[in-house]
Amino acid sequence: MEVLMSTKAPGGEQRAGERPASGERPDGRSGPPEGSRPADSRRRGALLRRLLATGDWVAIVAALCLATAATSTTDVGTLFWGVLFVPAWILVLKLHGLYDNDHRRIRHSTFDELPALVSASALGTIAIDGLLALSPVGPLSPQSAILVGIGAFVACFAMRATLRLLWHRMAATAAGLVIGPATAVDVVARRISLHPETRLRLVGYLSSPSDKDRRAALPRLGSIEEISRVAREYDVERVVVTEQQMSEADAEHLIEECKAAGLGLTLLPRHFGLLGPGIELNRLAELPVLDFRFSDPPRSTLAMKRTMDIVVSALLLTLLSPLLLATALLIVLDSGLPVFFRQRRMGKECAPFTMLKFRTMVADAEQRLGELVDLEKLEEPSFKILDDPRVTRAGRLLRRTSADELPQLFNVLRGDMSLVGPRPEEEAVVALYDERQRVRLAVKPGLTGPMQVYGRGDLTFEERLAMERDYLDNLSVAGDLAILLRTPRAIVRGEGAY
Repeated sequence: MEVLMSTKAPGGEQRAGERPASGERPDGRSGPPEGSRPADSRRRGALLRRLLATGDWVAIVAALCLATAATSTTDVGTLFWGVLFVPAWILVLKLHGLYDNDHRRIRHSTFDELPALVSASALGTIAIDGLLALSPVGPLSPQSAILVGIGAFVACFAMRATLRLLWHRMAATAAGLVIGPATAVDVVARRISLHPETRLRLVGYLSSPSDKDRRAALPRLGSIEEISRVAREYDVERVVVTEQQMSEADAEHLIEECKAAGLGLTLLPRHFGLLGPGIELNRLAELPVLDFRFSDPPRSTLAMKRTMDIVVSALLLTLLSPLLLATALLIVLDSGLPVFFRQRRMGKECAPFTMLKFRTMVADAEQRLGELVDLEKLEEPSFKILDDPRVTRAGRLLRRTSADELPQLFNVLRGDMSLVGPRPEEEAVVALYDERQRVRLAVKPGLTGPMQVYGRGDLTFEERLAMERDYLDNLSVAGDLAILLRTPRAIVRGEGAY
């Protein structure tokens, strides 16, 4: 693979002072040297798995202690036997694959594990209770069992999130390499920049000689045949391959090279633009097949989503009422009345509704919009104005913290909006949509959504649309919860908030 080839003396011995060939060790044997990056990567992966298992053990023991302290039906004897049976719970977590995804996937976070953690917590509680029934102390009471299950779920989630945060703070960001033409490289680089949870720092890309004159945002480090040299030189841990220019034989050879070098490998399919998120990978014997899902979300999912909207919005309006009053007072002191900004927006299936926001602009902002934006000349049906002169002093603070959106909790409670969904757009902007873009109107608009947690105003409309398609095709209550939990972090970071 490497251009520099070693010259061997008769008998197969390498001459002194000459470099070994690609993939060849200094002792003449093939494969990576001992103590090299593949071994280090495997050790790090094993260490993280042990840390997660230890954290789960601590979380489950804490849940058992909570049940013992909070209920009169669970005594110290039950706690003792419960702690002895904790390995059965760890086995349930292992069977759910909760220790095997950090090193396999290019993108993985604790939020992705929410559905599996719910299932594992329920089955773990049943397993512990069943084993306790065979012990001298007998099974848990229903109250204790519920407390243990809920406590273990919350504690495991918190412990895993904390451990991963500390791990990522201490461990260096992995170096990544993209293989493919410059146009595809730019797509990959942009997506990785929008998803910091990939923990991947792209050092450059490799492409075929015919593509060497084109330039991407990343530096070109050589041709595909030089992957061994580049991977060693830049300490690459993961390779992202776009197969636009590769034959099946070339792709197979590249996969074997990455496997031998211990590199993580992610493949971007040739027709990725046609492969929407609503697909599932299955197998027919040795044949991998993609099944497309075209059905609408089940009515039970929509009912659960609406129930969550009502409960959470009512609770937040109650808890945040002092903040709402303080914000209203700030607006009055800064720029006078009115406090609220009302605007006609398009909801589900183009149903119009009046959206509420705290006013962040001068009173005649809508009349002055034509001075800043010509809607008829927009290249795409969306716009953001940097350093908008219509924004007030208080408005800048409210926009930076997204506090101006809080009155939309009334829209959620009323049923015009949902907690999670595509952001609502103005009627004039929706009029510019084509049929493909109208897909985002298939559900109620949201107070937050995929756009808010991945880039916000820094996204192009096509990037927004791609994320919203992903959300629509995989709509679930667990997905909504993950976005809601990611939203505070996005607000604190403030990126893309205009």
